[in-house]
Amino acid sequence: MQPARLAAVAALLAGVSLTSATTGTSQQLPAATGKAAYSIAVTRICAGALLFEHAHAIGTDAGARAVAQDIRRSARRRLDRVGAVPVPPKLRRLAKRWISLQRQLAESYATNWLRIHYAIDAARTPLQRARLARRLEAYVHAPDRLRRASGKLELALGVPDCTGG
Repeated sequence: MQPARLAAVAALLAGVSLTSATTGTSQQLPAATGKAAYSIAVTRICAGALLFEHAHAIGTDAGARAVAQDIRRSARRRLDRVGAVPVPPKLRRLAKRWISLQRQLAESYATNWLRIHYAIDAARTPLQRARLARRLEAYVHAPDRLRRASGKLELALGVPDCTGG
């Protein structure tokens, strides 16, 4: 695609002013609407999302709590931005449900991060350590149902996961 045409498409999607290279005039273009525009806007926010965004100490209760808090904050920040994106009327129900699932998923990741930490920390005896793998597997897979439901809506909306999980 030619640079001028690419700039026009980008401006149309963003609903910004575009200055013609040939005439020097500026015109305000309306924000693009529809599934494609919503998908692009959400993808810009969510693409490359990390489960947590800062470095944390591991192996300590304070570190585990800090990671869980970072998971919640980073997801909340991104999903608040997604919530501000105009949703086409036909997608409102799906988008609202997807955002809700993403919030639940982030909370599940944070909660299960703590559960994993505390389970490892509490396994002191040989019997407790023998049972640890099964407990950890349950915690690791606890978000699976939410992840599957969210994944179906991501396909329908044309958006990526926004939790980083």
